[in-house]
Amino acid sequence: MGALAGRLRSLGISTVSRGGRITGDDAGTKVSITSSGLASSSEDMLDALLPAVPSLLHFPRERVPVNPYLLTKPTRTGLEIQFFPRMEGLRLWKELRTSGECGLTPDEKAVASRVLAPARQNLECITDYPTDGCSVVQFGTRQYYLSSIPAREFADRLRTTSTTSSKNSYLPRSSVIRLEEGRLPELSPDDLGEWCYLDFPKSL
Repeated sequence: MGALAGRLRSLGISTVSRGGRITGDDAGTKVSITSSGLASSSEDMLDALLPAVPSLLHFPRERVPVNPYLLTKPTRTGLEIQFFPRMEGLRLWKELRTSGECGLTPDEKAVASRVLAPARQNLECITDYPTDGCSVVQFGTRQYYLSSIPAREFADRLRTTSTTSSKNSYLPRSSVIRLEEGRLPELSPDDLGEWCYLDFPKSL
């Protein structure tokens, strides 16, 4: 957080740090960054913050005792999985769909794909392409579809901040997926790449 605040100050943006949040203001341009990884700005912030990313990747990763990506709950018919994406959550999900953007990071996709791809069932999700039996949902001027597609197709087409194609899938707004199987595959932190800022003491 200190590195990000320093980056903003180097651009002449005055900052205030309080309660795990940095706020910056410069001639009407307002920037807010939280310690959970969310950032917002009244203007495009990429030019301001992207140069800081390489130095941030050199910081030690925080060791955590639990899986921060998901929570599971057994059901009578299988398993309910609640994902915790940093930006694709309830607060920003609709705004991202309305603007045609995606906030899912590569490490979050790696987790979701590893967990969901082996399932031998269809998954309820949002797609930006029509599928058999889908229903249309509108966000602003953009059209999406409430779809039920094979788990492998969902995993392969899951869009991230840095990847997109002509056909994309998205986690549902609730970020909840229900599986008919009752087991999760093991996931090694080594599979998550540099976007993962955490250090796991053992496999997830």
